Amino acid sequence: MATGAITTPATPTTTTSPISTLVSGQVAGFDVQGAVDGLLSVRKFEISQLQAKQAAVTARQDALVQVNTAVSSLRTTALNMADSAAFFGYTASLASSSSTVNASTLLDVNGTSGVTAGQHSIVVSKIAQAERLSSSSAVLDGTGAAVSSATAALNISGSFQIAGMTVSVSTSDSLNSIAASINQLNTGASATGVSASVMKVGTNDFRLVLAADQTGATGFTLSGAALDAAGSLASLQLGATGQANAFQSLQTAQDAQISIDGLSMTRSTNTITDALSGVTLSLKQADPAVTVNMTIGVDQQALRANVQSFVDAYNSVQTMINDQFKFDAKTGTGGVLAGEPLLTTIQSSMSSSLLKTVPGLAADRNSLVLIGVEPDAKGQLTINENLFGNFLANDPTAIRDVFVAQGSSANNSLQFLTNGLGTPSGTYSVNLTQAASKATVTGTTDLSTGLAANETVTITDSASARQAVVNLTAGQSQSAMITALNNELSASYTEQHQLSTALTAGGSPATGSTTLSALGLGIAVGDTVSISGTLRSGLSVAGTYSVLNPGSDTISGLLSAIQSTFNQEVSASIDANGKITVTDTKTGDSQLTVNLTANNQGGGTLAFGSDTIVTEGRFALPVQAVMSGNGIAIESNSYGANNGFTIAQSADGLGIANQTLTGTDVAGTINGLSATGTGQMLIGSSGNVDGLAMLYSGTATGAVGDMTVGIGIAAAFDGLLNLYANPMTGLIQGSIASEQTTYDSMTTKIDSLNVLMEQQRTSLIKQFTSMQQAMATIQHSSSFISQADGLASARTA
Repeated sequence: MATGAITTPATPTTTTSPISTLVSGQVAGFDVQGAVDGLLSVRKFEISQLQAKQAAVTARQDALVQVNTAVSSLRTTALNMADSAAFFGYTASLASSSSTVNASTLLDVNGTSGVTAGQHSIVVSKIAQAERLSSSSAVLDGTGAAVSSATAALNISGSFQIAGMTVSVSTSDSLNSIAASINQLNTGASATGVSASVMKVGTNDFRLVLAADQTGATGFTLSGAALDAAGSLASLQLGATGQANAFQSLQTAQDAQISIDGLSMTRSTNTITDALSGVTLSLKQADPAVTVNMTIGVDQQALRANVQSFVDAYNSVQTMINDQFKFDAKTGTGGVLAGEPLLTTIQSSMSSSLLKTVPGLAADRNSLVLIGVEPDAKGQLTINENLFGNFLANDPTAIRDVFVAQGSSANNSLQFLTNGLGTPSGTYSVNLTQAASKATVTGTTDLSTGLAANETVTITDSASARQAVVNLTAGQSQSAMITALNNELSASYTEQHQLSTALTAGGSPATGSTTLSALGLGIAVGDTVSISGTLRSGLSVAGTYSVLNPGSDTISGLLSAIQSTFNQEVSASIDANGKITVTDTKTGDSQLTVNLTANNQGGGTLAFGSDTIVTEGRFALPVQAVMSGNGIAIESNSYGANNGFTIAQSADGLGIANQTLTGTDVAGTINGLSATGTGQMLIGSSGNVDGLAMLYSGTATGAVGDMTVGIGIAAAFDGLLNLYANPMTGLIQGSIASEQTTYDSMTTKIDSLNVLMEQQRTSLIKQFTSMQQAMATIQHSSSFISQADGLASARTA
């Protein structure tokens, strides 16, 4: 290099790539939704797995419900066969002593349940008849001419009573409308029991026919002075016996009369249900010369069907459980409940209970197998026809004893009633601290020479507040006083009310046919009477009677309005003194009240007075009088603390202080465990005696005896299956509920995953959208830079 020469350094060469080439093509055609779905596929898989598990849980629930239904059905069958008293059904055969009269023409027998097998001889002397009567001759109209049609107006008026109910007749009434009025009274809760019809005997010969709906010697009452020969309704030809127009008797009211095993008895009906316990006799025809021999025996066909029902129900449960345990080698699957320990428990407990012997029975007949009900190799029950058939024909009680729960005690005062669900067979000791007693009080007065002075005894039942008042008279003997007391205590009364004001017409007491104008009280057209009160049940009623024509409207119309207001549950009448009387149509306790208010819109002075109870309705009191030495004792009919009475006397003639008496309940333990007493019944209330019930009729206390209880197969199954199939506490129901809890838990988790997945979806979409926007901005910038690079390149060139 020459000295002093100046040189310029060379400029470095740099190669530059356009920015656009760094970002071009990065987001073009990007599938955001697909990318998000791909990222969320794990969540979707997790949800689908849970849904599959839910389907499996539902299938298990359905299978458990089916098992529960089958077990419940078996329990119901067992329960129906566990009651000793109801175990047998019976059949009866009839044979006639006559070769010409078939027994079936005289009577039928049915409804035989809870009866003892045996033979009885029956003679039907009379059959019960319903009273029927009619007009004694052609009915006449108000002019005295025979009516030519059942629909023609009779132009007569008045009222009469049938079975205590008032029938009102107006001048426009025909025979048909009178019959309709009578039949209307034979409806509802207070029906008269009498039906009416009109019969055409011949030309211009129409008659009214009345018939009792029920058979029996009581018949019905037909009364009313208006019906007699001098009455306003005489032309109906229904006068009382002895009257010139006396009614004609078509059929006499009559009770059935039969004898059973030489004992004569009467009944008001031909359907006799109370002569032989559990037996219904239907009398068809009387023939005193023929004896019907009735043989009652166990219904073998029904008994076999009941045992077969138990067998079928048991086999159904076993089959259903076995089906769950089957394994299909081809599909590699089993039942949805395969491996369920509860099913194994049910099956094994049923099988072991089935093979148990029943304590207290003979060794050759104390199990199902020994009476011919046997399990086969598959665990299914079958009936050994030879063995079972022999017991069925010759000793059906052996079959019963294997199925039912029974108890026995050496103490005749100790009686088995029923077992509890968890009562095992065994011996139970009974220890009492108190025997049951009746409410009793004994008089101290010697009544051997009769009552010293008049005495009024009032006895009030504590439970019902029913009251009996008995007036005893001086000199009355001990037995006569006991009879008087018991007659009143056992009597039932029908409630009767009377309004205090007597209605009169022309100075004489008014009657049902008295017109309202004849009362002379200024009654006018449009006047109303408000009717109100309460029925025997205590239900309030109200109605209104309106006066249309005082000159023709009668008191009978008002009486009919009263009956209608009270839903025909009362009969309304006017007594011999002109006082309106209202009587309940049913005997017994009653809350009947009556109020009649005359509104006198026309300025009249009609009034009925206040309501007075003439007879208080009540049923019999559960109290009786008995002889006690030379005195009288009063006692409750039943035992226990819920039974008692109060006695009060006007003078202490019986030697009994005024007081309230109460009975006591039996108290004690069974096998040392607590028990509750109600009257003479002692019921275990804890441990394995819970529900075990006994009746103790003795008076001794302390260790009164042992009760040996044998729980038959059906009774044992009832308790066992209650553990599994009780709708509230059963183990199967518990498993179903547990499966539901699992299902609900999965539902909650699925819901949470769905919420989380949607949150993630929203977040991912937002992120990808932001990225797209950023990339779009970069792409836009890249395009600008590319254009700038192009310009720069052009200048360089």
